[in-house]
Amino acid sequence: MYIVKVDTNKYRATLSQTINGKRKRYTKTFTTTKKKDAVRMAQVWEQEVLTKGSSDYTVYGLISIVWETVIKNKSPNTVDGYNTCKGRIFATMDDIDTRDLSPRYIQRWVDSLTNKGYSAKTIRSTYSVLSRCCSIAVAWEILPTNPCHDVILPTNTRKSTRILSPSELAIFINNLDTLPIDSKVLFELALFCSLRRGEVLAIEDKPIGDRILIDRARYRSKNGTDFIKEPKTSSGKRYCSVPEFVQNDIADLGEFHETEKKRLGSAWNDSKYLIKAEDGTPLRPQAVNERLRRYVSRIGIDHITYHQLRHTYASIVASEGTDLVTLSRLMGHSNKSTTLNIYTHLFKDESDIGKAVANNFDNMVENLKKVTK
Repeated sequence: MYIVKVDTNKYRATLSQTINGKRKRYTKTFTTTKKKDAVRMAQVWEQEVLTKGSSDYTVYGLISIVWETVIKNKSPNTVDGYNTCKGRIFATMDDIDTRDLSPRYIQRWVDSLTNKGYSAKTIRSTYSVLSRCCSIAVAWEILPTNPCHDVILPTNTRKSTRILSPSELAIFINNLDTLPIDSKVLFELALFCSLRRGEVLAIEDKPIGDRILIDRARYRSKNGTDFIKEPKTSSGKRYCSVPEFVQNDIADLGEFHETEKKRLGSAWNDSKYLIKAEDGTPLRPQAVNERLRRYVSRIGIDHITYHQLRHTYASIVASEGTDLVTLSRLMGHSNKSTTLNIYTHLFKDESDIGKAVANNFDNMVENLKKVTK
């Protein structure tokens, strides 16, 4: 909505809204001496228009009018995910009248998505986007209440965490020298430094000592635009210790880049990042997966993702007796419960811990009795 002065003591307000995919425009003139009074009256009028028109909305129209607010201040990757969810909602209920939305209807819709074979994670994400749209619609008085409540959602089933077995780890490490130096460093930073793909891709091509400050990650949206994100929590920002052999490989990678720069001349695009594509441009995130897939296929081990190399790091560190709090810090998790939820199998069973505590009390009491005798 916008307001303009059209005459002495007269202001005109213009409001546009989308209903069922069609744009409608409303205007109204207010007589007042002060613009701030005109703004106040226009705001009341705006709410009347929106509320009056709420019964005319389909799900498509409702989501369309609130969408810019839903995705406001979200990262490109998050917007991509939200847009996918929006498309799924439109494909399954776009022409449904908002007056027909109710917890019972939403439950049937969720069940239908389950029957169509969508995963629990996909359904929960899609439902969350719909609920967010409805919440905004309630705040704007387009809907009287949010129908997304008391709905039973499918339960996410956590897949077992894939890590390299001892024999696979030996094969993986022993064949690293057969890789080009850039791929070798790329895999080492996950396996021996616990870094995520985005974190590795954001490391700049500068001299690196025995520690790397991890304070950002690089991603690429679906439209091919690179963007940088800082960690959501302070725990995500951390220093990562780098083994000496990885330091040496990083130094070799720098020398390789200098050689390629001279060899390719003007064809070399000298990006500022440590991990580059063959022509010096920033390596695409998807190319990381492609390189790893080709490598494990060539050396004859089962498929493993880049993030699962990080899981393998956690397994190795935990097997050395590292406590939960320390491992959580090394992994850059916001709290230790995140680490424990993912790596429960790496730590002692709670019953074992309880037995150890009980035994300690037995020993303590027994020793105290000996002292008092």
